[in-house]
Amino acid sequence: MKIRDSAITSSIIVLLMLLCFDSATAQETGISRGRRVSNSGAEATIMVNEEFLNSFLTAIFDNLRDPSMPLTAGGAQPTRECAGEVHLKREVGDVRTAIHFENDRITGPLAFAGSYNSNLLGCVEFTGWADSELTLEFSSQRRAVVAHIRLQDIHLNNTPGILNGPLQNMVQGTIDRRYNPFELFTLEQLSTRANVQPAGGALRLEATAVRTEITPAALALHIAYRFVRAADVR
Repeated sequence: MKIRDSAITSSIIVLLMLLCFDSATAQETGISRGRRVSNSGAEATIMVNEEFLNSFLTAIFDNLRDPSMPLTAGGAQPTRECAGEVHLKREVGDVRTAIHFENDRITGPLAFAGSYNSNLLGCVEFTGWADSELTLEFSSQRRAVVAHIRLQDIHLNNTPGILNGPLQNMVQGTIDRRYNPFELFTLEQLSTRANVQPAGGALRLEATAVRTEITPAALALHIAYRFVRAADVR
C-alpha cells in the first residue's frame, strides 16, 4: 500500500508540474502540439570547485599518459635519439601542476619536460614550469564552452642561455597550435533526456547557451535550457 501511495503522490506532483508547464506555454504561437517548446528562460547552474578540477588533473596523470606535443619549430625534426617534444608533467622539482581561482581568473603553475633537436647544440633536454592563465568563453559558432591557455612567464631549468628565448616561444607556440582554443563542454554534452513515466513520455532538456562565472570558491556554469518533447525510443 505504501508503494501505491508513493506512486500516486509522484503522479500528482508530475501532473501539477505539467499543468504549470502547459499554462506557461499556452500563449505561445507557431509551435505544434506534437513538439511543444518552453522558451521561459530556464537556467541551471553547475558549480565546480578547485578540489574537483585538481583531482581531475591528478586522475589524468595517474591513469593516462602525460600529454605531449612535438617541438618542430625552425625545421627541427625528431630522431630516435631525440624525440623533440614537450610533455606536460604532474610535478617538476618543487612545482606541481595545479589550478587556482584568483581575482576572477583561473591560474596555476604548469610543469613540463622535454627535448629539442637543435641544429647548433644537438639534442637539448629541458625541464621547467610556467605561470599559466586559462580563459573561458562560450562560442555560439562551435556551440561549446572553449578555453585558451596563455603562458605568462616560462621558467627553464639547466638550459643553455642561448636557447631560453627560442624554447619559450616554441612551448607557447606549440600549445597555441596544438590546443588553443579547445572545447571544454559542448551544448550536446550538457543536454539530456528526462523520462516522465506518469505522463507517458519524455522531455529533452536542450542546452542553448552557457555563461561562465569565476568566483574565489568555484567555477560556475550558468546553462540556459529549453524543454522539448523527446522523440519516442523504439
